[in-house]
Amino acid sequence: MPNLNWNDKEKLRMSNTNKSQQVHPFNTKELLKYPIIDNFGSRTQLIKKRMEEYQKRKESSKGMINCLIQGDNKDIMNSLLPIYSKKIKLIYIDPPFGTGGDFESKVLIGEKNAFEVSKAYSDSWNGGIDAYIDFLYERLIIMKDLLAEDGSIYIHLDWHVSHYIKIIMDEIFGKENFKNEIIWAYPAASAKTRRFFIRSYDSILFYTKSKDYTFNDDPKIYMEYSDRVKFALKNDDKGTYYHRGGSHNGKKLSQKVYISNMGIFPRDVWTDLPYIRANTTEYQAFSTQKPERLLKRIILASSDKGDIVADFFCGTGTTLVVAEKLGRRWIGSDIGNHAINISRKRILDVWNSNDLINWDQKYDELPQPFRILRINNDQPEIKKGKFEIRMIKERKKISIELADYFGLDLNLINDKLKIKIETFTDWIDSWAIDFYCQNDYFTTTWISYRTLKNRKLKLSSISYPYTTQGNYTIAVKVNDILGNETIQKYDVSID
Repeated sequence: MPNLNWNDKEKLRMSNTNKSQQVHPFNTKELLKYPIIDNFGSRTQLIKKRMEEYQKRKESSKGMINCLIQGDNKDIMNSLLPIYSKKIKLIYIDPPFGTGGDFESKVLIGEKNAFEVSKAYSDSWNGGIDAYIDFLYERLIIMKDLLAEDGSIYIHLDWHVSHYIKIIMDEIFGKENFKNEIIWAYPAASAKTRRFFIRSYDSILFYTKSKDYTFNDDPKIYMEYSDRVKFALKNDDKGTYYHRGGSHNGKKLSQKVYISNMGIFPRDVWTDLPYIRANTTEYQAFSTQKPERLLKRIILASSDKGDIVADFFCGTGTTLVVAEKLGRRWIGSDIGNHAINISRKRILDVWNSNDLINWDQKYDELPQPFRILRINNDQPEIKKGKFEIRMIKERKKISIELADYFGLDLNLINDKLKIKIETFTDWIDSWAIDFYCQNDYFTTTWISYRTLKNRKLKLSSISYPYTTQGNYTIAVKVNDILGNETIQKYDVSID
């Protein structure tokens, strides 16, 4: 079988063979266990009910709770191996495509429609295509170790590098375990060239770990019938049917074909899944965001409820949100704190998104508890701001108001962004409170956050009741629009 060679491949292979990768500890930054969500309305009884159900299950903090991890995914995956080796049923990744360009996201400001465009990530490689293949190759080797024996991996790419990655996937996973090159075709946006045919599709390479793998014939993954077939559908007392025509000896024949599913089993060319538009509810102002319905088809086909689904380039958290809605456990990681913040809010706000089975309805369910982790490998901490609060104490109840936010070096901020900041609240993307801080990590009790569609931010918390007298520590966390996170702690006494 042909192999692909590039600079430093043998050195990299030897490194992986010797298992020299370092395992780093994880630090829990935040635990989100049915917090009171400000814009969830008055339905706090539902939150209380879910919390009681969770506590009855007596889930250990060491269990496979859903987790969102910030850091380099190579270090993260190596550090996951002692716990998750051969346990992840499905891996979907949407890595950089080797385009040589930069990709953008929008920094949204305050309650107005003001925003500033910033660089989300760079897809330029010092060392060219060799460096890119080297980067992905060593990560794919670790993913294979994490994948269950009956697991699958989907790699989302385009014309830039899919042909190279197909060859190294054959090498790592075995040519016999290649199942499909899925073509996701979508309308080309603002295509200006007349020098070649318009490029308007992505490639998704689908491989399995072995010949015995999970793959579900689920009607919810089916593609719609063509308009011609849908127009021809009729009903009688036996069900829904269409006429299949033909001829024999010059005579036209016609027979009824009854259908049990309203669609056809998916082919490997997907033209029925639209890309993300700015007016859709799932839009996160991120240029490479993928649609939830794309991940729905993949996750339903290649995993079952309760299985672990992982995405190590999670971006805006699409894979994690879809896994959440479909009853899977999930692991997501990204190197950027901005991506982690978007994913965190999107998971919390999953109740306010489209239901995947009935798209025109709201999902309207709270997310399962999840943790935000940071890998402890001497990464520099992000910048911190400062803020002021007002604490209001009434008998055994305490509420908190966010009064000011400052402390950033304005000289480091883009002038275009700076002039759009009119008040301290314009800096704030979300803020949260741990009313009963007992650990070295933040447990979110209450949170208020802005979303793309709802820019309101509540500056006063709930009035939190304490049942017993004593001394307590309250932690308050503020996340600003640049991704900076600041936590301040306050000691209080309840009489």
